[in-house]
Amino acid sequence: MTAAAVSLILAVPAGASAKTQTVDSYPVSSGVTYSHYTHSGSSHINTVSVDLNDPYTKLDVGIPSPLAKREATTTLANRDSRDGNRVVGAVNASFFDMKSGIPMYLISQGNEIINGGVISSSRDFYVSKPIAFGVMKDGRAEIDEFNFNVGITHAGTNLQMTGLNRERQAGETIIFTPQHLSSATGSNEFGIEIVVDTGSPVDSTYYGQQLTGKVVKVRDYGSKEKVTIPKTGFVISAHGEKALERMKGIRMGDSVSLDLSIDSKWMDSSFMLASGPMLLRDGKPYITMNTGNWRATAKTARTAIAISKDKKKVDLVTVDNKSGYSNGMTLTQFANYLAAQGYDRAINFDGGGSTAMGIRKHGSNTVQLANRTTESSQRKVSAIVEAISTAPISDPAHISVSRGQVGDMLVGASVPMTVNYVLDTYYNPLKVDSSLLTITAENGKATASGTTITATEAGEDRINIRYGEAKQSFPIKVVDAPAKLTISPVASSIEPGSTKRFTATATDATGKPVIYAPEQLTWSVTGNIGTITESGTFKASKTPGKGSINATLGTKTTSMAIDLTDGTPAFTDIPANYAYYNEIRFLKDLGYIKGDIDGKFNPGQTLSREHAAVILSRVFNLDTSVGGAQQFSDVPTTHRYFNEINAIASANYVGGKGDGSFDPAGELTRAQMAAILVKAYQLSGEAPNKFKDVPTSHWAHKQVHILAKHGITTGNEKGNFEPNKSVNRAQFSAFLYRSINQ
Repeated sequence: MTAAAVSLILAVPAGASAKTQTVDSYPVSSGVTYSHYTHSGSSHINTVSVDLNDPYTKLDVGIPSPLAKREATTTLANRDSRDGNRVVGAVNASFFDMKSGIPMYLISQGNEIINGGVISSSRDFYVSKPIAFGVMKDGRAEIDEFNFNVGITHAGTNLQMTGLNRERQAGETIIFTPQHLSSATGSNEFGIEIVVDTGSPVDSTYYGQQLTGKVVKVRDYGSKEKVTIPKTGFVISAHGEKALERMKGIRMGDSVSLDLSIDSKWMDSSFMLASGPMLLRDGKPYITMNTGNWRATAKTARTAIAISKDKKKVDLVTVDNKSGYSNGMTLTQFANYLAAQGYDRAINFDGGGSTAMGIRKHGSNTVQLANRTTESSQRKVSAIVEAISTAPISDPAHISVSRGQVGDMLVGASVPMTVNYVLDTYYNPLKVDSSLLTITAENGKATASGTTITATEAGEDRINIRYGEAKQSFPIKVVDAPAKLTISPVASSIEPGSTKRFTATATDATGKPVIYAPEQLTWSVTGNIGTITESGTFKASKTPGKGSINATLGTKTTSMAIDLTDGTPAFTDIPANYAYYNEIRFLKDLGYIKGDIDGKFNPGQTLSREHAAVILSRVFNLDTSVGGAQQFSDVPTTHRYFNEINAIASANYVGGKGDGSFDPAGELTRAQMAAILVKAYQLSGEAPNKFKDVPTSHWAHKQVHILAKHGITTGNEKGNFEPNKSVNRAQFSAFLYRSINQ
């Protein structure tokens, strides 16, 4: 026997050591919890965990009406949800015929037989053994085999039928009752049909049913006559030599009895849904189909029901299969995963495009899609399993309030709050009456008006929100002034008569924004250099002069020195409209860059390592009066920049190469520049989005992405940084300017 032909597979739970991380998890009712996981970093799994010990929690089956009219999982769940019977979670269930829409396997509610179903004779199909999931009469869940018996008795002989209320296939004998989807059998002429009338209405078809009547019609082999199912009886439809041989003794007027039965353990069950294959038994993978078949080996979306050993905990489980989001699983992988989670038994339901899970989210009674379906929208299905809360509406117990802004608040600043939802003890949403909402500050550092809090005094406080017994609180910090107040853009010189817009950024000690109202920020000008509006628009005087622009927020004032130039450009080749004019002018005015002898800056010229050393020695005001001992083999004491190179090396801003040289005339690359600025300005933290041309293997990978984190570089339009490209003077000026003012 080959491995592919084995029908029952016992596998080692490979998932036992795999990493499963929680993305989200919260209760949707008193006995039902929704969870979203990632497994091994590649699969997204959604679970609705149902505790049948909870007195207000139950499971049920949802089916379309009529049965062949398929509906989306969430549509069926919302149709069945109402006060006292709130569907809080749902998952697709039965396989179905894609053409007719009719479920393929047995479905019952109570003892009522909704669908007769079929069992395949081949282990290449999902259901080759009669296995079902259901809730038994004692309230416990079950996944086990069943024995559904459809039989007739004629002249003291018991004859077994092969199905109930479904299309007759070759070699089968099917019973049709008035509960069939059609009023006629629809069987072809290659068989016989025997009509039995009991004399009384047959209003339902159920386990334990016994019907006795007389034969009132026999449609012979070869007849194309349409056979109508009597409302007071049933029809026996037989095909094949063996079946015809068994039926040939039944004549007009004969008495025939129909018996429908199920195992005693399934009798009086709340519901049962046949499906397959079984995935777990006794806590171990146990797959009742050929695991080498393509249906089992396909990595696709899957749906399963898993239960605990005490049969009181039931999990509805889906794994998604969505390109770029989640890898599906083979049946063996799915079984191994479920075994690793500690379930006792599990059964497979319809997967692929049918896989769908719905949940009730906080604040709403509408069941919404929780997973990502394989197709663009939910596939309509023939049945679902519903997790239901029967809990009554009770007093408020849970509240969710969010703030419009989070951070330190300046005295006088206000923050609006939004009540997201109020839930009762059982997580039922309640309509919010704003008059019942109370908001207080423990230490009196803030006041509340409606749903708005206003900071009144510096210090730490806690805001308490209460709606009946539902409570929420959060800490706040009120400050007299921000820890840091900066003016942007930095502009040490402005042309007379020009207009420039300035903004101020207020942050706390960690760099997070401080909350304040726009009118709390005031602007002013010192010196006869112009005027500034409330919004920060500065109109420079036409007369050259010096002064400052001031921003005041709370008790903190920040000033920026302004020099109204006479219009002379920074360098003869850097006009006022040059892209990096402000950056270059800033560095020139501070004496960090000098330009060339001819008065030009030559912005496109590449920067040498020695010139970078000179500029940095000026920026950090290093002592270059004494050179000290020679540090690099190619920078002798006679080198024109010996003192500057030694100064930055001693300050540990820049180092040499591995062979003890400095390569002073070498061109500075963008990666080297990144390393210098990160070290010089002690920058840390990396941007989450990485440049495509700076892989983790690049020696400056970390430094380049630290610059990106601080907004010092954004890369080019292709998402590249070009780390090995030489940096020119203009680029270095821009990077240095941003580093100084970051």
